[in-house]
Amino acid sequence: MNTFIELLAEKGFEKITIRDIAERANINRGTVYLHFVDKFDLLDKCIETYVALLLNHCANQADTNLNAGAFQSVFEYLEENFTVYKLLLSNEGFGFFRRRLYDIIAQTVTEVVGIKSENQAFSNGVTTHFLTSGFIGVLEWWINHSMPCNVKEITEQLMFLLEPYTKHLVSS
Repeated sequence: MNTFIELLAEKGFEKITIRDIAERANINRGTVYLHFVDKFDLLDKCIETYVALLLNHCANQADTNLNAGAFQSVFEYLEENFTVYKLLLSNEGFGFFRRRLYDIIAQTVTEVVGIKSENQAFSNGVTTHFLTSGFIGVLEWWINHSMPCNVKEITEQLMFLLEPYTKHLVSS
């Protein structure tokens, strides 16, 4: 996967071949095919891996509240792994990564809103998708514009924007 990411940065997905991956990784093409059906399968596995790494980091660092610590944890991790996530978010045709990330964040937001909400109006799909779309949009903007503000600033701005929602969510 590391070789694939390197080649992705250099050549772009369309120009990568299994031969390129094998040669760069100093392995036989057959070895690549033992693990992956084709480069599309490798891309899928790569996306799943990087989504899982981000989620595992967040699960280890944050609780189930929509709070500054949770957001800061996400942005610190993205800052540390900027190159890979910029590559996955900025490439045309890699909507797979964005969709997978969106689905997982929407599920998390739904759980948090459903568990913590004092107001039934905040436990519907509109709230979930509004919050998820906003967060993903900010995350993409921050990565695609090479982190124009630091982690603390983006966390503070998100918390300010989410204040109307967090007032209705009880922190545990």
